[in-house]
This record gives sequence, structure tokens and C-alpha cells, in this order.
Amino acid sequence: MIVKFENFKKHLKNHQTINYFLFHGPNYGKVIDCSNLVKNLKKVNRNFEIINLFSDEIKKESLSKIFLENSTPNIFGTRTLLCFHLNSEKISREIISNIPKEINKDLTVVIKCNQLSPRSQLRTFFENNDNSISVACFEEEEREKRSYVNDFFINEGISISESQIDLLSKNLSNQRLEIKSELEKIIILYKNTPKEKSIQNMTSFLSESHDNDDTKFIFSIASKKKHSFVKNFNKFTDYGSDSIRLVTYLLEHFFRLLVVKTKIKQGIDIRSSIKELKPPIFFKNLPEFEKQISMFSISELELIIKKLFISKKELISGKWSAWSFLMLNLLLFLNSRFSPKSF
Repeated sequence: MIVKFENFKKHLKNHQTINYFLFHGPNYGKVIDCSNLVKNLKKVNRNFEIINLFSDEIKKESLSKIFLENSTPNIFGTRTLLCFHLNSEKISREIISNIPKEINKDLTVVIKCNQLSPRSQLRTFFENNDNSISVACFEEEEREKRSYVNDFFINEGISISESQIDLLSKNLSNQRLEIKSELEKIIILYKNTPKEKSIQNMTSFLSESHDNDDTKFIFSIASKKKHSFVKNFNKFTDYGSDSIRLVTYLLEHFFRLLVVKTKIKQGIDIRSSIKELKPPIFFKNLPEFEKQISMFSISELELIIKKLFISKKELISGKWSAWSFLMLNLLLFLNSRFSPKSF
């Protein structure tokens, strides 16, 4: 059956008798939170052992054995919770075929994955089965962000005003993992500054962090956006002293583009190709990432990656011209004075 995220959390105790859970969606932070709620719920009521399983490590033929070995309590009465971390639906049919078996009635199954299409086999099964729950985890709404920020500070024993909650929520992204990461930084700053300045420093740090988002800068370079490039370059690299960090991030980004481009050439559709990336592309960045995929050919991406590898090698070796070489090529790339084939 389908349960909304807010109702799942609010009425968690009502789901004590449910054994099968599917959490999916673009907001992976919510997916993780839902999974943790189930784990805590099961542990409170009974003694449970949690086994994490990752789709890349599971062979289809071994799934039946995994279910069979963990279907009943062990000699100490400990039951099993199987937590599947899926980056594709390759083993979904096998999971679905094992769940309904009578032998598995003492087994709890939690499945975590990114966004699934309405026609997904997993979604269809979990949404139509009375002994299972499917929760779609979408981007944070404004009221959800406000509530999350407030609860986060309460758990840290810090009092925060409505106006400060409003300021924070407006400057935070709509992805829970990003929100949590930013709030953790703010808490550290808050606890290590004088009390009379802590609130001011907290909010100013958030604004700076939000404006200088690493992912945003890397995406802007790949999309050839020149706005505030020098300013962001200086912040990202500490005025050029850490250029290796920038090259490393760019290499990873262009390599991910190349991986998707190669899968598309092999006949895999663009959305499925992107879904297989780990860590995943956040939902808000998908449109720009897809646009970048269409900007470059495989040969162009390979040449860009080759040039970046050369830059990284020269920077590591301490070659005096390495920084100038990197900056020159970045500026030429951004200004499109020549095609990526020449880059």
C-alpha cells in the first residue's frame, strides 16, 4: 500500500506488523531516514539482526539462498532484517518472487532505491500488497525544511527563533542529505564561536556556503558558464593553492558524463544510465546534467579527460607552468574559442 512520507513518520507505530518496505525517490536523504525509522521500530519490539545487501554484489541465483537462510529466527530467537540498497531494478523480479513465500513471514525486508517509474515492478508489487508499504520520497517542501531545521537544533540543545529558521530554510537546498550536511557545519561553527556572535556567524556562514556550492561550480564549468568564474575559482582552490582539488572534481564529473554517454551508445536509455551512477545525481541537477550529455561526443569527453589527467600530473609534479596551463585551457574551454576536440 502507498503511504505518504509525512504520514509514515507520524504514524510509525501503526506499521509494526508490516514486514516489507519500499522507500524510493529523488530525495535520498528521506529514503535513508525512512529506512532508519523501520530499523529502530523493529529493534524496539524484538531482537533483530540487520543485514545490508547491495545490488552490485548480489547474483540473481543467490537471492533464494539469502532469503532461505534468513527466513527464520536463529537459535537465540534473533530475527533478520534484510536491507537492500538498489541502484537498478535488475534483481527486482527475484526479490518480488521470494517475498510472498510463507517461509519468509518472520523476515523483514527494506528496499532503498532512487526514483522509480510508475510502471516499476517494485512499485507495483509494494503498492498493491496489503502487507507492504511503499513511500515515495520527494524533494523537501518549505514546511518540511522548517520542521527539519527546528528539530535538528532542538536535538542539539540549541534554541533558535522563527526568523532564524526562516532564513536557514530559504537558503538551504531541497535535498535532505545536503540540508543535513550544511546544518552539521553550522552547528560546529555555532558551538565554537563566542555566544554574542554565534547567531550572526551561523547565518553568514550558511549564505557563503550556499553561494559557493562545490557541485554548482563544477556544473557551471561543464556547462561553460562564465559568470563569477574567477571569484568561484579562487574560493574553490583557495586562490590557486589547491588546483589539484578542482582538477579532481572535474575529472570525476566528466568521467561520469562519459560513463552515461557510453551506456547510451550501448542502447541503454539516458534515465536508466544516469540512475546507475554512484553517488547519484541529485534531482535538481538532472536537467543540467542531461543537457551536458548532449553537449559532448564520446571522443570529446575522452580528450577533455586526457587533458585534465595531464594537468593533474603536472600539478602533482610541481611543474612551474602547470597552473598557467590549467587556467589557460579552462578559460579557452569556457569561451569556446575552439571545440572540445581541440581542448
